[in-house]
This record gives sequence, C-alpha cells and structure tokens, in this order.
Amino acid sequence: MRKSYKFMIIFLFFFLVSCTTVDPSNVTIELNEGIDTVEINTSFIDMGAKSKAYGFTVENEVISTTVDTTTLGTYEIVYQVSYKDVIKQITRMVIVIDETAPTGTINSGIDTVFVGDDWTDQGVTSTDNSLEDVQVSVTGHVLTEYPGEYIIEYHLSDSSGNESILYRYVNVIEIDD
Repeated sequence: MRKSYKFMIIFLFFFLVSCTTVDPSNVTIELNEGIDTVEINTSFIDMGAKSKAYGFTVENEVISTTVDTTTLGTYEIVYQVSYKDVIKQITRMVIVIDETAPTGTINSGIDTVFVGDDWTDQGVTSTDNSLEDVQVSVTGHVLTEYPGEYIIEYHLSDSSGNESILYRYVNVIEIDD
C-alpha cells in the first residue's frame, strides 16, 4: 500500500507542476567547461551546455554555430533550452588562432666548395599550419674568393607573425697543393 501512495504523490507533484505556469528563474542553462581557443586547422571539441528545470536535467540543443577552424577569427555557438513556455539561450565564443611558427627544410645542395668555385643557394621548402604561403627572407653571403665557414639564415614568417629561422652552413675550402 505504501508504494502506491508514493507513486500517487509523485504523480500528483508532476501533474501540479505541469499545470502551473513555469517560473523562468527555475529554468537554467550554462556552458560546460572547455577550451574555447583552438589552433587553426585542428579539430575543435564542443563541450556543450547543461540545462536544468526545477533542479532536474533537461535537454538543450545547438541552434546555430559558425565555427570554422580553417579560418582565423571569433565564432559563436548558440545553445537553447525550451521548457514549457520558457526559452533560454547561451552563447559560447570560440576563437581560432595561429600561434604555430612555420616549418621548413633546407633543400639539398653542395655546401662545400673550393675557393673560386661557384656556389648556388638551393633555398628552403616551407609550410605553415594555416596552409597560407610562408614569407622567406634570406640573410648572409658566401664569398667564394675567401676560405671560411659562412652562415645563411632563412627567416620564415606567416601572416600571423609567427617566425622560425633555419641555418645553412657553407664551407669554402682551399685546394691543398
């Protein structure tokens, strides 16, 4: 007999709650913790939001998202909870950044030459996580008239201002007589 009273009380409670007007302060939506900054051309994991009505978990939905991890910028994800006649929304801001320096590989070449020979810089091959072109500037000179070790610096930079430097060592040697 006790179980039927419990069932009836629970049924009566939910019946009365469903017949009354919902107090908007008893419906909440908040963002789950997560990382809202993502490196360009990587995957973003949306941690979602949680919603409650009168202390009980209720479902929410993503009603819009503009997140594009292939393009730098600030994007929005809008979540919405609907409970009876109460609708609430919350927005997560996602920022796509580029903090990774470009990478490069020194192209193969002949970097040991005799005094008076010609030396040709074979350059570098570079890439960036943004998939944009990498700006390459070269500093240093090789004076093949004089023996010694020369350093050529390749400065790689992307449109976000990230930089890296590669070094090529060129040896100009004298012919032993």
